[in-house]
Amino acid sequence: MKDDFKKKLRDYTEGKLLEQEKKEIEKDLEKLEKYQEFLDEEIEENEDKRNTNIFYEHKNGKKILKISKWKARIQNATTGICMFIVFAIISSVITSVFYSMGEPTRLEIYKDVIESTLGITQPNVSIRSTGMSPNQFLTATIATKLVKRVGKDDIIIGEGEYDFFLGNLNNRNLKYASNKNYQITFNYPNDLENKWMDSEWKRLEKLPEGTVSEVYLSLDKFYETDEILKKFVDKDVDLLWFVVDTGNEEKMITNPIGFPEAPIWHSDDYILESREEKGNFFAKVVTESSSAPTVERYGSGKVRNENFIKTLKFIEKYDSIASEVAPFKTRNIQEKIDYIQKNGVKIYGMVITGPTKELLTLKEEEWISGMEVGEVRLWNWEEY
Repeated sequence: MKDDFKKKLRDYTEGKLLEQEKKEIEKDLEKLEKYQEFLDEEIEENEDKRNTNIFYEHKNGKKILKISKWKARIQNATTGICMFIVFAIISSVITSVFYSMGEPTRLEIYKDVIESTLGITQPNVSIRSTGMSPNQFLTATIATKLVKRVGKDDIIIGEGEYDFFLGNLNNRNLKYASNKNYQITFNYPNDLENKWMDSEWKRLEKLPEGTVSEVYLSLDKFYETDEILKKFVDKDVDLLWFVVDTGNEEKMITNPIGFPEAPIWHSDDYILESREEKGNFFAKVVTESSSAPTVERYGSGKVRNENFIKTLKFIEKYDSIASEVAPFKTRNIQEKIDYIQKNGVKIYGMVITGPTKELLTLKEEEWISGMEVGEVRLWNWEEY
């Protein structure tokens, strides 16, 4: 640094310069500052390059870098897997607790909803549960077989899988054993234009004697439950399902509502007969024995009617599930309940089964206004 410049710097710091000289030295100082910044950047960049080159020139440098990258990847993957396993375990515990909670459990309630809904919306169709279990991630599955009674045999007409997410029916998968349409039609009592279905009776007449059939009967008026049951006391047939008036005004009913001959009992219907506890506080085994209320074959109309209304109320409580299970949307269930409670349980149609020749004797009954043939099977009428 020149002596003149040093002297000016000293005078600048001591405030001895004129204004013009002061501005000139400030410009020189600003240039020096920029030069210094440039030099610092160059030195830092050269140092980084030097270090990098030294690393790569080292005989194990590339190998060490590659190993470091893979270690980082493995650590990230391991962390992700551990987090997934922890989440799966927690989810499994929550799922099991959710579906197993209560008495009856939620899964048992959902099964009851499925059975009850099909029982009152599909004539002569019931379910047999083949599996009921919680899955992962708050889901559960109820697997069933769809069954019809023809003669003395229960025949499988399809399978169903019902997938739940928490309290919602997320998916319903039905597979039928054949492409046959099981939808049938009942005539409303005020339908005088279709008094007899002659073609169906002729079809029944052409069936061989060694067969059993399922038939759908329409009645000439509304009947009390006990009243219609007593009409079959001396007939060799089995009663399967009863169609109930819910306030419809259509002449042809394709989506009937009714109840099966065997009531759909719910968990609180069973009567506890005995209870036995064995073991100690840490390992206790409880054995209970209970039974359903007694129902007479050609009577107990009051018990049947009460069970039907109770089942309707139960379905209404779980309408979001029932609407997905039923072959048609079960809307306005409460209106149907109100109508039935006001007007009583009035029956205008039935499903029965028996030997074909025995069923043909019903053609002469004036209280039967129509008939439709359902399933037919070879003779199986023997009692087992």
